[in-house]
Amino acid sequence: MYKKIAVFILLSFIIVSSFSQSALAHTVYPVNPNAQATTKELMNWLAHLPNRSENRILSGAFGGFTNASFSMKEANRIKNATGQLPAIYGCDYSSGWLEKPYISDITETIDYSCNSDLISYWKSGGIPQISLHLANPASSTFGKNASHISNSEYEKILDSSTTEGKRLEAVLSKVADGLDQLKNEGVPVLFRPLHEMNGEWFWWGLTEYNKKDSQRFSLYKQLYQKIYHYVTDTRGLDNLIWVYSPDANRDFKTDFYPGSSYVDIVGLDAYFSDDFTIQGYDELTALNKPFAFTEIGTQKQDGNLDYAVFLNTVKQKYPKTVYFLTWDEVHSPSVNKGGSNFYNDSWTLNKGEVWAGSSLTPIVE
Repeated sequence: MYKKIAVFILLSFIIVSSFSQSALAHTVYPVNPNAQATTKELMNWLAHLPNRSENRILSGAFGGFTNASFSMKEANRIKNATGQLPAIYGCDYSSGWLEKPYISDITETIDYSCNSDLISYWKSGGIPQISLHLANPASSTFGKNASHISNSEYEKILDSSTTEGKRLEAVLSKVADGLDQLKNEGVPVLFRPLHEMNGEWFWWGLTEYNKKDSQRFSLYKQLYQKIYHYVTDTRGLDNLIWVYSPDANRDFKTDFYPGSSYVDIVGLDAYFSDDFTIQGYDELTALNKPFAFTEIGTQKQDGNLDYAVFLNTVKQKYPKTVYFLTWDEVHSPSVNKGGSNFYNDSWTLNKGEVWAGSSLTPIVE
């Protein structure tokens, strides 16, 4: 009798132990090992969304460039058109395409006044996203982020002893100040710096259309890693989920990849006409990171992009997608076709559907 009890206890221990190890094996952690608990929880939750049969893709929208166009207007437009608010709401700390061409102090190009709205959004059930259309530190006049630089100028930006390097560090310091405000409020952030690097329109990316430049690939990786180490190690920011997002319509989507130790989520920025077929999904998902459509919109800008068709295409061709983020104004689901179906589909998770009380909704293994 005692032998049977002992064997039963032993078998029970083995089963429980095996289950615990299995659960642990399926936990997906942020690349920052010192990430705060809420950031770890959110990262693991995001990574498990594709296991669900419904409520599996987070809706998202861009709210604007913080000191030029950011407001809650886009969220409200979507609410009026669909009855829903986006689960993710984005802000850019830089002026982006609206940046003034001549500024005497590069730190003036950074503004994090959108933080108050992002904090409120988090506390009411949403998730903040921050991107950076960084001004060009190689220029004494800090020309728009679209200005090109040579590889030798790029090297100067990476060198902390140069004027260009000091400009970069000054602007990163102010960016980190903004992120630190969110950290102190316990707000995790989807952080997407240096996006669309495989395009030829930003200073940190290529200089010519689809031109292979191995040195450029290396310089970008160094820049991304420099930002990561400054923000994570020097400033101790533990509330970030790092997002890598090349452009869908250009080559070299993984050639700029800074390494698995620096990226939590991979994604594609994609602007569509009528065909929602893209290149790069298989290439990026092979990196074994959660996948997202990190920025989407319309090429034609005529109000005829059908977001319901886009979502059906995602279901059929890109089912590992964990979130999408639509650009604002002419790209908004509120002024294009299929917006209501897009937001009210059984696959879509909106603001108010992320949390179950004080915890995230249950994970499906």
